[in-house]
Amino acid sequence: MGSRDAGVAKEGRGSKSDRGAGRQSASNTERRQRVIDEIKRRIVLGELAPGQRIIEAELTSSLEVSRPTAREALNQMARDGFLIQEAYRGLRVANIEVDSMLEIARVRVALDTEAIDEILDDATGERLERLEEIWKRFESESSAADPLAVHEAHVRFHRGIWEAADNYLLMRIWPVVEAQMTIILAYDQFTRRDSVRAHAIHAALMRAIRSGDRARIRTALDVHTMDSAQELALLVSGSIGRD
Repeated sequence: MGSRDAGVAKEGRGSKSDRGAGRQSASNTERRQRVIDEIKRRIVLGELAPGQRIIEAELTSSLEVSRPTAREALNQMARDGFLIQEAYRGLRVANIEVDSMLEIARVRVALDTEAIDEILDDATGERLERLEEIWKRFESESSAADPLAVHEAHVRFHRGIWEAADNYLLMRIWPVVEAQMTIILAYDQFTRRDSVRAHAIHAALMRAIRSGDRARIRTALDVHTMDSAQELALLVSGSIGRD
């Protein structure tokens, strides 16, 4: 075998190691994502309440992952806003605070307005077509009996609005928005449990978007986001008062 062939063979042998490292890296990523998904599931189903402490040892045991993997996942969730790091006390689920809830709602209205403007400004109509596909999926999934499926359909629809806008910056900040939505929607679902009302509000928003009337869209967003946040804030305040 010539030197060139030997070099190729050597390179081939090296690539097996690279592929092995790649598989290991992918496996680590999958395990980390499994921890993240499980914590989200517990938050949505009410198994982890706002303010509740996260027990790292319980996660590593129940999910059969290493402590470093669990810690990486928890740190990622803290960066995204699902969890809060407290000195000497570890991590806990982010709280629902009335003032921040209303502030988040105001920011969401502004960002959703920007996304919808960009969808409507697309002269080809392709962005609106994408949103219609996202809406069809939401309609088929939002009436599911499984509260986790309903929650995921809701979050997926709102992410879909931003994706359809093709706005890079919006997608960069989506994880933080998703974290806040997950915690607030989880409380909302288990407080009101009104899937018919939720569907009607989303349907009104889609009709407004199709109309292209910016004032009507803003009204629909206010009803969907601001009014809902204000109603939920009253429920949270009442719950805190009873405690």
